[in-house]
Amino acid sequence: MDAVGREDFPPQVRAVVLLALGRSTEEIGHEVGVSGRTVRRWRERPEMRADIRRVRLRLLDGAAASVRAAGGE
Repeated sequence: MDAVGREDFPPQVRAVVLLALGRSTEEIGHEVGVSGRTVRRWRERPEMRADIRRVRLRLLDGAAASVRAAGGE
């Protein structure tokens, strides 16, 4: 199982990562064991939205570093 799907992370933490990756709320709900409606409610919470933004920024930073490394910078 990949790091996102690890059962030892709470469902909301897993949902944050999956939302940041662009997965659908229904798909996430099925994966973490809640309804898509629950994931949509979580997504509307200010703290969850901030967490999603932080994860997206980290993903972008990692992608940019990979591109720089591949380009020899």
